[in-house]
Amino acid sequence: MKRRWFLHLAFWVAFWFIYAYTYSRYDGNLGKYLFTEGLEMPARMLATYLSIWFFERFSGLGGQTTWLAFGGAAAANFVGGLLNRVLKLVYLVPVHFPDSTIDFWSYRMMYDVFDCVLASCTALSARMYFRQQAMQQRETQLRAEKSEAELRALKGQLHPHFLFNTINNLYALARVKSDKTAPVALKLAQLLRYVLYESQKPKVPLDQEIQLLNDYVALEKLRFDEGRLTLKMDVSLDEPKTEIAPLLLLPLIENTFKHGASEQRDEAFIEVSIVLKNNVLEAKIRNNKPFEKTENIPGIGLQNLRRQLELLYPERHKLEVLEDEKDFEVRLRILLNQESI
Repeated sequence: MKRRWFLHLAFWVAFWFIYAYTYSRYDGNLGKYLFTEGLEMPARMLATYLSIWFFERFSGLGGQTTWLAFGGAAAANFVGGLLNRVLKLVYLVPVHFPDSTIDFWSYRMMYDVFDCVLASCTALSARMYFRQQAMQQRETQLRAEKSEAELRALKGQLHPHFLFNTINNLYALARVKSDKTAPVALKLAQLLRYVLYESQKPKVPLDQEIQLLNDYVALEKLRFDEGRLTLKMDVSLDEPKTEIAPLLLLPLIENTFKHGASEQRDEAFIEVSIVLKNNVLEAKIRNNKPFEKTENIPGIGLQNLRRQLELLYPERHKLEVLEDEKDFEVRLRILLNQESI
């Protein structure tokens, strides 16, 4: 509120001084024009605030009432000019400009009206500018809040999805009383700790994400008999501490196990390549398809990942899904700086 009052005061003081200085150039008597223009300012202010009120009250309500905004503003400025004309006739010209004459209804009356119109238009333009800036700022803030809320919702989807898959693994081992149950439970605890705490951060070091993938792969490999799964994972990071949004790579690895290796009755293979070079991250994950096609409900992993990438790395990522009759491959490329991809 204080800022608004200050802006209004600054506007009218500047308007007053500019008018006084402009007219004082005729005879150099700035003090006289500061006084006379100061007496004319209330009429200009009245015309201005009435114009603003008419536009606030009637504009944007449709063609039947919009004319009231313009008509009301025009009437307000005419009244303001008329008041100043009366002031000049009764006081200003006889007392401060005795060498001048005034004809009340002459064409010069339009100058007084124009002074009010100039003040009104300037004030309305300034008001529209600041209002537009405020609306843009509010829109930007709402967009940011919406994106943040959507990201939280996406992570909320990912956590149960991840937990469901992993607990299924643990349950399968517990049923057969496997010796692998305890190591799986420990790995699961480590993974859940990361998902619950580290994933709440906006960015994490890339080497932590790679460690998460290693732990997840180690957990998944416990479910497979010797020789049933061939897994090759190559990682090359020129700057391991480069930061990335958490849990972006995990859905890719999850999909290879859920829709690839887990459905293979014979030997399955998974190839993972993750390279970070010059701030560009490239990930390639390839797996073979099962020989017998099965009916599966589409997972949320890739859809979730696509949306997160759109929110976190707009126009700085590329996600491709390639497949043929035998293999399925996902390629992800992210520019981790602010340049375009």
